[in-house]
Amino acid sequence: MLGALIETALSSVTAVNVALGCAAVLAYFMYNSVKRPPGMPPGPTPYPFIGNILMFWKKPGQEVFRDCSKEYGNVFSLKIGQWWLVMLNDIETVRDAFQKKPIDFADRPKLVSMEMFTEGYKDIVFSSYNETWKLHRKLGHSAIRHFASSSKLEKLVEEITGRMSERLDAFEGQPMDPKDVIFLGIYNLLASLSFGERYVVAIGPGTTLLFATIFMNMSKEGFDIVGQGFAADYIPIARFIPTPGLRKLKKLLGAYVGKIHDYFRRHRETYDSDNLRDMCDSLIHAQQEAIDEGSEHISKLTDTHLCQTISDLFAAGTDTTIGSLSWTVALMAENPDIQQKCADEIHKVIGQEKFPCLQDRGNLPYCEATMMEILRYSSFIPLALPHTTHCDTTLRGYAIPKGTMVMPNLLAIHFDEKYWDEPETFKPEHFLDETGCIRQHPNSFLPFSAGRRACLGEALAKAELFLLFSWLLQKYEFSKVAGQGDKPLLDIDAWDFVGTNA
Repeated sequence: MLGALIETALSSVTAVNVALGCAAVLAYFMYNSVKRPPGMPPGPTPYPFIGNILMFWKKPGQEVFRDCSKEYGNVFSLKIGQWWLVMLNDIETVRDAFQKKPIDFADRPKLVSMEMFTEGYKDIVFSSYNETWKLHRKLGHSAIRHFASSSKLEKLVEEITGRMSERLDAFEGQPMDPKDVIFLGIYNLLASLSFGERYVVAIGPGTTLLFATIFMNMSKEGFDIVGQGFAADYIPIARFIPTPGLRKLKKLLGAYVGKIHDYFRRHRETYDSDNLRDMCDSLIHAQQEAIDEGSEHISKLTDTHLCQTISDLFAAGTDTTIGSLSWTVALMAENPDIQQKCADEIHKVIGQEKFPCLQDRGNLPYCEATMMEILRYSSFIPLALPHTTHCDTTLRGYAIPKGTMVMPNLLAIHFDEKYWDEPETFKPEHFLDETGCIRQHPNSFLPFSAGRRACLGEALAKAELFLLFSWLLQKYEFSKVAGQGDKPLLDIDAWDFVGTNA
């Protein structure tokens, strides 16, 4: 009996010890999950494991960032699931990080969604800062310079605008949603540059544009899934939970990547080294040269790497131009006086029949200022893509450990009252000096980010935007539909009441 009692007591003690040990381990991990690293910028206290995620359930992200900036300053830190995130909310801090210490801040976070999309980070945009990344970024720049040169781009844009006119003319004087025309035009433009094929037969009512429609719908659907936050990217265990969102994303990305590989394979079958047709051929040519020369770069130029690079080149020229032109239509309809001044300048300098060319840049200061103001005022990409620190580093006296996520708040930068007079007002004069000339290097303006990770397609996007903006306002007038004057157009999802006049 006594032995049984002792055994029972020992078992109870062991169970208590195990429970206490588990509780201690749990407490240790909980403490470490909320402990701010020494020297890290200040910020709100996170909850164990989930960090400060709940803050974003109560308010939109920009309101959270604005409130934190008021309380903690222009550099503060948050915990988003497993990630410590340092927010940069003014232009000086961004330049200190990305321009003065470009390599320190040149990495990207390892996110589940991007790992799937990039086939294991074999792309340019989300891969780590390393020799493979440097090689493919160089190849990407070379392809853009060669196939998006002035004359080639102008000819291609003029061809695409001819197709866009068919749809716009069909809606003359009637309510319309211009987003689809813009989407399809830009996607087909980049499809031609990237894959050398013409997908647009006509842009009339009821027309199905296979290539552009497929990629446009995939882009929209992908953003719906990950654009507002994807749990598996921030909470590691979530990647093992087969949620509908995760299954849908895997299926979507598999289809998207499959399409890119399919076009790449078809290009390889018809590749001719003496006749490089497009950016895809340019990458295949670089791969073939490496093979012929026995170059050490062969392992960095696999078909998967090249497919991911062409995917990045395709995206680099679409997103900014589509967003900018969408906001152009809305802002011109909202500001008819500015629209008229732009049209008058275009008609005076270029005329009403001649297609705009890139040499016209510099002769249209008010139009150029308006385009820059559209990028500032819309800030349709309010946060730059996240960086991570490549090594332990410092910023503004704070210690930033290696692997910390760092993100510039472009919206805050573009509406900083320190640099912008009446930032809430759409005013092209923000980018003009006293003589009416363009301010070449305006402060607190960063639509394409900065440093080693600045937008790969910046030059291409600016050229596309100039040509298409000039053409649109040369040929068309956009206005609100009668009776809808009080309904704001600046919610880009509510554009079913824009009218056009040729």
